Amino acid sequence: MKRIVKKINRRHVRELIVYGLVGGSAWVVQTLLYVLFIRIHIFPSISMMIGCFAGFVVAYFGHIRFTFRKSHKFSHSEFIKFLVTSGIGFMINVGGVRFIIKVLELDPHYGIIPTIFTPGITYLISKFWAFK
Repeated sequence: MKRIVKKINRRHVRELIVYGLVGGSAWVVQTLLYVLFIRIHIFPSISMMIGCFAGFVVAYFGHIRFTFRKSHKFSHSEFIKFLVTSGIGFMINVGGVRFIIKVLELDPHYGIIPTIFTPGITYLISKFWAFK
């Protein structure tokens, strides 16, 4: 029994670490593009949309290859589920930017704050639904 628990724990710990690395890479791409575009005076919500799309591409291929180790061919079903999962993250991020800028009237650079909380939500959705 202890051996099974150890194996499960190791697998989950490894998966969380790799998810963090892949997600962190996607977050860096998303954040760099967001900051770049707001600095060249593109509306913050549009900047976040562009960043989210680029982060989506990095995350999808990274999670398929490294996090959830899917070695089989492209799956339309998994892609659609990942797209829905990313759409939820997208709404949180863009909605957060709109709230921070329009309601709280803070500097657009604070628009990064929602992106700190989104990965936990999307991990759970990816783990138990998208890549199940």
